[in-house]
Amino acid sequence: MKTASGSSAALALSPEVPGVKTAGVTGKVLAKPAGPAGFAPGAGGAAKFQDSGGAVIEIGKLQLIFWGSAWNSNPPPSPTSGQVAGAVETILHGSYMTGLAQYRQIGRAYRAGSYVITSSNPPNPFTDSDVANFISTQINNGVLPGHDFANQNLYLVIMPKGVNNQNSGFIGEHTYYTDGGGNRVHFGWITNNGDINSVTSVFSHELVESCTDPEGSAILGVAGTCSQGGWCEIGDVCYVNSVLDGVTVQKYYSNVNSGCIAPVYPALNFPIHGTQFTGTIPANTTERWFTYNWPEIYFVQWEVVPTTPGAGPQISYRVQVERPNGAYLTYWISITNLTNQPVSIEAHYNILGR
Repeated sequence: MKTASGSSAALALSPEVPGVKTAGVTGKVLAKPAGPAGFAPGAGGAAKFQDSGGAVIEIGKLQLIFWGSAWNSNPPPSPTSGQVAGAVETILHGSYMTGLAQYRQIGRAYRAGSYVITSSNPPNPFTDSDVANFISTQINNGVLPGHDFANQNLYLVIMPKGVNNQNSGFIGEHTYYTDGGGNRVHFGWITNNGDINSVTSVFSHELVESCTDPEGSAILGVAGTCSQGGWCEIGDVCYVNSVLDGVTVQKYYSNVNSGCIAPVYPALNFPIHGTQFTGTIPANTTERWFTYNWPEIYFVQWEVVPTTPGAGPQISYRVQVERPNGAYLTYWISITNLTNQPVSIEAHYNILGR
């Protein structure tokens, strides 16, 4: 929940392999799952963190906010808001958050908006209430988007250099407030010592903890895991930094790996292709399959081809995509036999990259 210094991570994500079923036929697997499914699992061991069942943010809609006129000063501050925003984009697009799939299949967040707000300045020192009131005012004024129906918005505020929290030693925190409609608004703040590596380290810590435990009721340490007060979260036992794609991040704890991780993508040579399932479509009939547990990190292209000889068009097909959770995708493939004879088919996948 609160960070007094930096932390980072190493290897993770062990999903089930993708499978394939016909729609409506529960449990009937038609073909061997094809890979790759994701990262190899770690050694495992006693879990330090458990799911207490509270709210999580499965696919975070990050609202990145720079508060205060200092962000538009001349000469510009170091780091600039643009430099911080660029580093944040690298974190979100990379492998850093993929290890969260082990925690209720949380996926990578994305930057839904970036704002430099100079209509007010944060007090120095500031409190959580100051930040909550600032966000609430900006939402009410139409500057920031308000509550979304899935409650995936995450408001993270980057302070100007030298603006500190009233609690000495606290350099980042995330929490929530309840708005007038009874919605819990998830937010956090990150202090700025003028070093972009420090800013991104604290940012990454608050990012993963906000997603796994936005209200202090979800992914929490078992008794004895943390020594500090407050919420015991996955970043609170891993005050070690790592560099991913040129950006400094903090590690976070992985139950799968029994240690602190900053996930990296496995070395794979794309494209990767194969046959996911085969079948036979009766004459003048449409049948529907779904193939599931495909990590959202992969760009997958599908092709269905007839394996029965024929003259003229034999089949048509349509691919639809479902996001059942943050980390994985399900592909629904409807195949229509255009002839008056049974037609056998193969469904091929082609993973073009990440």
